[in-house]
Amino acid sequence: MFLDPGGALGYVCRMGNLRCGVRFVSWFGLALLGWPGVGWPAGPAADEVAARVNGTVISRTAVRAVVQGLAAARDAAPDAKQIEQLSRDALDSLIAFELLYQESQRRSIGVSEADIDAEVEHTKGRFASGEDYAAALAQRRLSVEDVRRDTRKTLAVNRLLEQTAWQGIEVSSAQVRRFYEENREQFKRPAEIRASHILVRGGQEAAAAERASAQQRVQALLAEIQGGADFAALARQHSQDPATAATGGDLGFFSRGTMEPAFEQAAFALKPGTVSSVVQTPYGFHLIKVTDQRPAGYAPLAEVQADVSALLRDEEKRRRQDQLVAKLKQQAQVELLPLLKPSPKPKAAPATKR
Repeated sequence: MFLDPGGALGYVCRMGNLRCGVRFVSWFGLALLGWPGVGWPAGPAADEVAARVNGTVISRTAVRAVVQGLAAARDAAPDAKQIEQLSRDALDSLIAFELLYQESQRRSIGVSEADIDAEVEHTKGRFASGEDYAAALAQRRLSVEDVRRDTRKTLAVNRLLEQTAWQGIEVSSAQVRRFYEENREQFKRPAEIRASHILVRGGQEAAAAERASAQQRVQALLAEIQGGADFAALARQHSQDPATAATGGDLGFFSRGTMEPAFEQAAFALKPGTVSSVVQTPYGFHLIKVTDQRPAGYAPLAEVQADVSALLRDEEKRRRQDQLVAKLKQQAQVELLPLLKPSPKPKAAPATKR
């Protein structure tokens, strides 16, 4: 069990687009959603104990799994010194979680089976199918019981925080404006367009006949659009992009350098309201419609104030959360063992006769 990467106790914020959040994330969530090496830790052997929190063991296996997840989120592989720091950060987070979980139990904060069912279903929904979810469990040697046990603990901790440290947090419009003005460069953005697309798959890996058929289908759709058919309606009916078909092919705003080169070149050549000819990419054949554009500049406060408010609220959550953990730690018995085992001493060279 540990927290979102980004600092002790799971504070997460990508200032580039101000998507922020403070929450605990379960082992199985990390394991299933792409964190290499993260799986449910087995019961530790004596030499695998990293810490004890009021007698409850935190294993080295757990610490290593967290470190692997944190390391995987970095652009470059960490060196030995960075691994040591990551290990300490991971252990601090695990200790914090255990302290909070124990406090949730002291307060008799309950989690129903229905709550667990809903959270597990939410995680399943991140997968293309139930079979993919089951395969992810099997690959990481996670059982249904592991998942449910972990989910119960995570929900209990989040409820404790909601009932204590996170209660009554308010952010004023003056605070939002001050942050916006003091961090204006964070809100700088390049020229962007908003576009929708229709995709018919038939990429480079497809057979020649399949590609030809896909291209013909897209040409037929283009003819319908030129005849007055609604682009969004055709996208909902015919597009083979599962991420955007339901919303009429809407890709949202994007800047140069974020799409396939051929797609990007065609999209940025269009004016709002116009539709491209057939565009081929490695994914297949596309029709693109540009629906809006905005020049380079700074996002206005009115556009980002909700995100800034959420960011400041999350910062206050983290501060209060840290205070609660510090208080619980003062009242607890926390025993720390060496995280990194010392290297074995080299054996002495055998004496030689002269």
